Amino acid sequence: MKHILIPIDFTSPSWKAVRCVLSMYPKAGMRFYLISSTVADLKTEAHDTQRELKDLNLKTQLKALEGLLAPHQKIFSLPWKGSFIENIKEAVLDYDIDLIVLETEGPAILNQSMETSRAKDIITRVKCPILMLPKEFKCERPKQLVLLSDFNFMHRARSTNTLVKFVKDNDSHLNILQLHKYSHALTETQNINKSFLQSTLGHLPHSFHFVINKTMDEALQFYINRNHVDLVILFAKSIHILEHILFLKNKERGRDYHEEVPFLIIHE
Repeated sequence: MKHILIPIDFTSPSWKAVRCVLSMYPKAGMRFYLISSTVADLKTEAHDTQRELKDLNLKTQLKALEGLLAPHQKIFSLPWKGSFIENIKEAVLDYDIDLIVLETEGPAILNQSMETSRAKDIITRVKCPILMLPKEFKCERPKQLVLLSDFNFMHRARSTNTLVKFVKDNDSHLNILQLHKYSHALTETQNINKSFLQSTLGHLPHSFHFVINKTMDEALQFYINRNHVDLVILFAKSIHILEHILFLKNKERGRDYHEEVPFLIIHE
């Protein structure tokens, strides 16, 4: 990955996410693009003042961020042109974006449904890998990755290539976790899809695991509690899994993976 797009809202967590991304991708040749995620309203004097303050904040932050860049890296600020989603789509095409990074408020994301979430808008309307960083995320390169899959469909080359590249770039171990509601053997189709995924991963360090008799959310929390998990990977095609894992509203436990574990969303 060489071109990364980071929406910012000028808050401290937003700038922390930018600094995290810079530390996670120290390779030469990286290009980082910042784009405003706030709506522009040019009709009011109050907004003119607010915009001037944001411009000043942006210049100050950019100068500080340039000092964090590795050799032969660059960071850019993209101008506001229209609606948020259209800005994102245009930037992805114009700058050949490989990854979009979103800062999230952890459990606050659970207060939004799939119908109203801005993250959902990007996931479903922008065909680009998305890395979601929760507020409590530690700025470290992920070493233990967990891919959630039910093996109900065969992944396309585009998505598996993204997966393989991400694992290689981070020198990580990939754990493939299947969530069973009941203890039973895989169907013929599931076995075929699992074998295809295994052959695609080839020599990459990986292993298969499963959890039974729990909901998707409970199974993932159970696995995270028992293992050192740095990042969870989901395929955007699995809307059912996305709905249950990212946007569940009822939490009755003390620890919540949404608070500290980032998610990588990969499109088919």
